[in-house]
Amino acid sequence: MSESLRELSADAKLVRVVLDNCGPLAAPEAAREAYLCVERARGGLAELASAGLVEPVCGMCEEREEVYALTDAGQRAGAGA
Repeated sequence: MSESLRELSADAKLVRVVLDNCGPLAAPEAAREAYLCVERARGGLAELASAGLVEPVCGMCEEREEVYALTDAGQRAGAGA
């Protein structure tokens, strides 16, 4: 596991895997896929964004939330895991 992933919470790690498997998602969508509450998914996304592993992408989902996708660094971080 890469060093950047070791520092993340379990919620952030789970949201990263969901984004890797399901593509760009908003917090409510990531929460549903990861079986987390929306607040925990938002916290995971915020943590990933602070680490430079996700970024908001153009567009909004049905819930009018920002949609996030993995950055190149976020994809590389999971490749060795």
